Amino acid sequence: MSTLHVENLKGLSSGGNANKIIVPSGQTIDASAGTLTPGVGQVVQETFTKGNTSGTSSGSAWVNSVVVGSITPKFSNSIIRLFATAAVWRSSGAAYFGVRIVCSGGNTNTVATWGDGYYTGGGGITWDTPYQCEFVGGSTNAITCTFQFNPAGHGMWFPNDGSTHSPDHKWTVKLTEIKQ
Repeated sequence: MSTLHVENLKGLSSGGNANKIIVPSGQTIDASAGTLTPGVGQVVQETFTKGNTSGTSSGSAWVNSVVVGSITPKFSNSIIRLFATAAVWRSSGAAYFGVRIVCSGGNTNTVATWGDGYYTGGGGITWDTPYQCEFVGGSTNAITCTFQFNPAGHGMWFPNDGSTHSPDHKWTVKLTEIKQ
């Protein structure tokens, strides 16, 4: 085996493939023993968590839910993009309920709050709700994002407790680290 030591690789400055370094078909650059540094705006990593557990409250305070996702950023200034879904069940009541995401670890803030959930019809209702936000990781320590909900004094399941069809995805959380 041969070893090539260089600081920079640079393609030819003219011709049909000017300023390109081409790896021929069937060949692979194996960097598994080293580190490839991503460019700004590139995805560094993703985590995905799902669950089939539920939580309920009818109080008027913020309650930790079972919907939780974690990521350990590789870079402290990375953007963390969160996408989550949860089936929400709400009893009839003339009050807005809230949902928020509170992080611990690297970023210890409330990173997003939604306060416009509302239902006044007869009986209960359930629906799948997508949640999305972005925030700066703030460090390379593990970040745990916990969804909280505030039922505003009316019955609420977050996520819903329905067991028909034995669901294994009552909620999902995907966290994506994007290099800055």
